[in-house]
Amino acid sequence: MRALRRVHPLYWFALALLVASVVFTAATAKAPESVARTASVYDAGPGGAAALRRYLDVMGAATITLQGDAFDPDPARAGVLFVLAPTELVTTRDVDALRRYVESGGTLVFASDLSIFERSLSARLLEDLDVRIAGRLAPGTYDAGGIALADPPVHRIAIDQGATLTFGSGHVPLSAGTSSFAAFAREGRGTVVAIGSVGPFLTGSLGDADNGRFALALAAEAIAGGRAVAFDEYHHGIHPTGDVFILLERTWPGRALVFAMVSVFAYLVLSGRRLGPPVPLEVRAARSSLEYVRGFAGLVRRSGHGEIARRRLRRELRARLARRVGLDADMPFERIASALGANDPGAAARATALDGALARPLRESELIRTVREMDALLSNEARGSEGAQPPRQS
Repeated sequence: MRALRRVHPLYWFALALLVASVVFTAATAKAPESVARTASVYDAGPGGAAALRRYLDVMGAATITLQGDAFDPDPARAGVLFVLAPTELVTTRDVDALRRYVESGGTLVFASDLSIFERSLSARLLEDLDVRIAGRLAPGTYDAGGIALADPPVHRIAIDQGATLTFGSGHVPLSAGTSSFAAFAREGRGTVVAIGSVGPFLTGSLGDADNGRFALALAAEAIAGGRAVAFDEYHHGIHPTGDVFILLERTWPGRALVFAMVSVFAYLVLSGRRLGPPVPLEVRAARSSLEYVRGFAGLVRRSGHGEIARRRLRRELRARLARRVGLDADMPFERIASALGANDPGAAARATALDGALARPLRESELIRTVREMDALLSNEARGSEGAQPPRQS
């Protein structure tokens, strides 16, 4: 039987990417009956707030939207601001703008289901409002009441999903019972209302229980004062952006481009392919002995330790002269010079002078001259020793 061919790992990687893409598409695809909870007044579906805006218009309120280049609510123009389920990050600058709005006499109504994603987007605002999440809110109809919900009177609020909340000091609950999900507090000249569910304001549930009355009661102060009711569409993405990466993040062609780039990069990394021609190694010729000698001499010169060379030369001078007269090189130099002077007093005097010169510091020129004299002396001694050898017997 023929052995099975080994499958290249890149093919397995491509198959894994395909399976992951199919699973991701199936997990993120919405069923036809599912409802997207945008809470936007531009969404006429069950998950939008278009019906809430029309309802307030019919009840005599002037409604506007906050969108455009900057987020800067004006309490003189809008008496009540609905911030419903932000889908973009509420920055510190936005929180400061909301605080100025409330302290100047505006009413802020913040409502969100506070899922993990929404919680991360609104974390700074929740901290500023002194609101904390206690747990999940079960679907149902809950009792409500209080002075803020007296005109029109609100007794029951229908909730489909949300979160229970705990509030700091100064907050007055709007919900009765053990499940606290709504409260209001006075801040400066204005009011802050925090609600743990956006469901009562959506088109699909606005007609349930007293949800419509609930929204109207929150907007009553603006209607009575002749000011508009504003809806925050800035944090639903209705504003210009200079970020070119938004095309890659929020459009399917951009996401496909990112996926293709990641796939190509992973292929190049796993396949070990080069990005361009190989760079040849620089071939250098081998150094000669003269270069090593010059390099060592340069190191000795720069180090200022000339005694290394002088000590080496002095030792070589004594060793060669001792060998010439048949003595041990470790013997005192006076005995070597005395033995040399017995045959050649001039050479002994020159050797003594050279040994003394090498024993003290020398300038570079003096050291070179001493080396030349030493070489001449040793050369003469070598020639003299060769001439003094007895002839060989035949």
